[in-house]
Amino acid sequence: MADVFDYLEWRGDISFSEVGVNEIDSLILSMICYVDFDGIVPRGRKNSPTLLAAARQYTNEHKGENIKMGAILPSGIINLLVRAAKTRRFGGARLSGYVNKVELESQTQFSALTYSLGDKTTFVAYRGTDDTLVGWKEDFNMSFMSAVPAQLEAVSYLEEAAEAFEGDIYCGGHSKGGNLAIYATVKARAEVGDRVLRTYNLDGPGFTREFIESEEYARAREKLVTIIPESSVVGMLLEHEENYEVVKSKQMGLLQHYAPFWELMGSRFLRLNDVSEDSKIIDRTLKSWLSQMDMKQREEFVDTLYDILISTNATTLSDIADDKMKLIKAWGSVPDEHKALVLKSIKLLVRNVKLKVR
Repeated sequence: MADVFDYLEWRGDISFSEVGVNEIDSLILSMICYVDFDGIVPRGRKNSPTLLAAARQYTNEHKGENIKMGAILPSGIINLLVRAAKTRRFGGARLSGYVNKVELESQTQFSALTYSLGDKTTFVAYRGTDDTLVGWKEDFNMSFMSAVPAQLEAVSYLEEAAEAFEGDIYCGGHSKGGNLAIYATVKARAEVGDRVLRTYNLDGPGFTREFIESEEYARAREKLVTIIPESSVVGMLLEHEENYEVVKSKQMGLLQHYAPFWELMGSRFLRLNDVSEDSKIIDRTLKSWLSQMDMKQREEFVDTLYDILISTNATTLSDIADDKMKLIKAWGSVPDEHKALVLKSIKLLVRNVKLKVR
């Protein structure tokens, strides 16, 4: 069955002026957002290169290298960048506003990119969680914080893009990037949010009940689209109320999170009626587990796990994967009261797993 690479062959010669943005385009633009364009795409809005020029510069600078996107993202994203850049549809898009912020002190991981697609159409793409430990810590913070720093950054970024460009706006992102896209659309100033035609959340986590019951969310709800694969885990986290679509993937299990392998026909993903039973069990288990911890307990658990990880002097998941002994040694140095907290939380999770699978 076809995937995004087949789509590039089929639709690649048709400009956005001829046929507007669709959900497959949102996936391609959102995944390219994972590429490190530092020194290639400006933070400002002037001297913006085309996607073709940016792809050429990136591949020239990394010629002969074994490019790694981290422990969780395949380097196939670079192939997607190169293939898309060679098409008429994507190659002429102008890239600007590249930002990649990782701050340990504020526990912030935020990256975004703006595409000018022609005919006064703008696509604002938010990067999902990268390989950094602080990025994962910020994700877990969503379970007990009303708004994490990256979400606030996403709002400011969208408002800035709206001031820089006229016309219609689309937003999108994969994984946490999808969450940021929805948050920005909902929380941006009304005159900005009104210009957003559609926002795509590609297997990104949901929100707190307070957020999705807000008047701002209700106003934006009809333009919000969440797309998840059959065996989704990340996309089932927290709460969703927006339009919810389940799609078929060529991969199995957790590997379905990698969106370029989602199956499609024409300019739409292949729909399924529902997520898999395994996905439902995981979803119910995690929600039940979280419901048995108040906000303070969630915060203490997340903070303790993070402290253990950074005590290894690792900064990325790849660092830990490359030297697992660091993690074992770090656990040995954890104070007894912190060990007890982690073990108690894990036992609670295991108990919920047993209850849900019976």
